[in-house]
Amino acid sequence: MSLTQLESRLNYQFRNAELLRQAMTHRSHSPTHNERLEFLGDSVLNCVVAALLFKRFADLDEGDLSRVRANLVKQQSLYEIAQALSIADFLRLGEGELKSGGFRRPSILADTLEAIFGAIHVDQGFEAAQAVIERLYIPILDHIDPRTLGKDAKTLLQEYLQGHKIALPQYTVVATHGAAHNQQFEVECSVPKLEIKVSGAGASRRAAEQAAAKKALDEVLALAPSLLGKPKRSKKTAAKQRDEAAIQGALDLRATPERKHPRAAHDTAAGHGKNADSAGGSAPGGAPSNGSAPIAASATIPVITAATLARSTLTASGARAASANNSAPADDSLATAPAATDER
Repeated sequence: MSLTQLESRLNYQFRNAELLRQAMTHRSHSPTHNERLEFLGDSVLNCVVAALLFKRFADLDEGDLSRVRANLVKQQSLYEIAQALSIADFLRLGEGELKSGGFRRPSILADTLEAIFGAIHVDQGFEAAQAVIERLYIPILDHIDPRTLGKDAKTLLQEYLQGHKIALPQYTVVATHGAAHNQQFEVECSVPKLEIKVSGAGASRRAAEQAAAKKALDEVLALAPSLLGKPKRSKKTAAKQRDEAAIQGALDLRATPERKHPRAAHDTAAGHGKNADSAGGSAPGGAPSNGSAPIAASATIPVITAATLARSTLTASGARAASANNSAPADDSLATAPAATDER
């Protein structure tokens, strides 16, 4: 087929058509092949895709940008673009490669696409190559999710479960089939909390785990609206609020009247003091009311027991006897003061 058709699909016309011919030539065909152009095109492609991602996804960090770029420029991605352009129709291969189906081989098609990018760069510079690459990749960027692109099924499942505080999945080899050189593994993936149990098969244990993880992820996403939505979080919040209210209520019940109404307690104590002064006597075991400072309202009032009264009576009797001998008047209030001091 004529290379002008390929130029039309690329939406680019070469000034030097020989560069495009070289880009389409595999090393099995002739000494003038496309490997040097492939080397150049690989670097141009990485630079252009990196710039596209930098402009479009401003919230992605360096690690995520590198992951997305690697996925967009890997062999499989280039192979799919080459198939869309029908590059296989224009390849120049040696007889051996033609017989072995080289025009369908992903590696050959991906390398040829990179060689085309290198040829455009040599033909009209970086900006021309950038324009062609952007036209091919912008439609792809419109349909990708940069948060998941390039992550395998096991990683996606693990991240999803961790994000919803669910235990990680469990992988178990349940069967192995075939000879040692051609085994098939069957692996079961289970998520106990969601009651999910699926199995996958593959030529290796890792491949089987990926297949099982993909099925489990599909089931988890299907259950997401009912099991992993906001209602669960709101219930937990309501339960937490009820617990806090119960704790606060218990604290309120334990609080004493003085703690609840400290001013009222103060006023009550002061009132008792005034009543004692108006009676004209002293409190049992306390200081006399005449000319002496009143007891502070906040002071602790001692408990007066029968033993305390007995000691006070004996002390008072002794004081009266001494007063009689010395012809001095007895003062009960002064006599009771030491006993009150001892009790305190």
